[in-house]
This record gives sequence, structure tokens and C-alpha cells, in this order.
Amino acid sequence: MAVEMERPKDPRDLYHACGDDIVAARPVLTGDVYEHVTVIEADGSTREITAMVLGHPCSLRIDGVNLAPRLEVAEVMPVPGAQWNGCFNRMFLPAPFPQATGQVKACAAFFDLCYHVTPDQLQAGTRIACLNPFGINLYLQRRVKHFSRVDVATFKFQEANEHVYEEADLIEEWCLDREEDGLKALEATAECVAWLREVLPDGRRRQQLLEDKQTRSTVRREARAHLKAIRQQAQ
Repeated sequence: MAVEMERPKDPRDLYHACGDDIVAARPVLTGDVYEHVTVIEADGSTREITAMVLGHPCSLRIDGVNLAPRLEVAEVMPVPGAQWNGCFNRMFLPAPFPQATGQVKACAAFFDLCYHVTPDQLQAGTRIACLNPFGINLYLQRRVKHFSRVDVATFKFQEANEHVYEEADLIEEWCLDREEDGLKALEATAECVAWLREVLPDGRRRQQLLEDKQTRSTVRREARAHLKAIRQQAQ
């Protein structure tokens, strides 16, 4: 059966958060959009752009905590509208994306307008949008189509990456919880990743448990219990 390219029924279905709703503690993830990012052109000149992070979640960090020294981003620019049935060289970002206007004027990240930036360059900008799992999957579908002309259903990307999305949500919640105890986001992220990678008595790691839908709730329950125990020990 032929796979059809997909589109959101409602543009809001693409986003985890936009603008002021973004939690600063959320890990940088595929599809995050930053404005005021300084990039270097081929002639050595610099300029500021709005940029979307392109790398797969597993390639964004060298150790699960610190961002890789080179991050690939795509320039985001206004477009007349979101033409989901074509224009596969871009990922459309319609409203409520902050730089889009109503239902007519959208924005798009262009896969053929890419740059490499350092973590400092990226985070000197302001994060204005985070895609949710469906938004990331739709981005991956369009990028694969652009580079290979192969159609891959979004549920295939969901099956491959669902545990990564779960881990990002867990780290965000962990950081918010530990923020109340005075930990900075990077410290809390490192703490959470170390806990997830801890070798359990049966030889598995909690990261592996997140790969199985049947054991994800166990990891979340244990995370809540662990954070409660940390707080009790500190009292």
C-alpha cells in the first residue's frame, strides 16, 4: 500500500509548546526553533536567523547531557502558506508558531538552507517553539522525502523514537522538580541521565525499560519515588 504524505488536522497538533509556554528546563530536541541565532556564511560574514534544530535526538548530545559541538540547523523564513501536499524541501510551521500570522501566512524551515552552529550560538538565541512527537515525526517524514523521495509513514518514526520522546519528557519533569531544590537544569539533567543509565540488578538500564511500552510506567513511578527519597534525605 502506498504511503501518503501527512499533514496536521489542526496546526496546534504540531507543537509541544510555543513562546512563553516553553519550559526552560526542557532538553534541546529535534524540531526546536530558536530566533536570533548568529550563523556564519560561506564568505565569513555573519547574520542572525531563526533556526530549527535538525539532528536526530540521539545525535544532539555526546554523552546524553552536553550538546554536540556542531549542531545542524535549518533557516526558518515566512512563506505564503502551508502547502503540505508538496514543497518537500521544508517543514511548515503555521500558527500558533510565533512568527506565523493567522491561517494565511505560515513559516517554514528549509532543508536546503542549513548551517552548523555551536551550542553557545544556538542557546544565545531564544527558543520560541518545540515540536511534539507528531510534529517531529512529520518533520522527519518530509526530510526523508526531500532527500530520498521515499515515503515513510509517521507512525514508523514514532515506533523508532517513542522511547526518546518519553525520555525527554521525563528529563523535563525531573528538572522542574529538582529546580525547586536549587539545582540548575544541566545539573538536574546529568542526575536524571545517570539514574536512567544505572545498571539494575537484572543487568538492564532504565533507558532500556523506556523502549518497552509495558515498562515505561514503571520507570516513571520509580522516578517519582526516587525524587521523593532525595528530598527526604535532604531534610
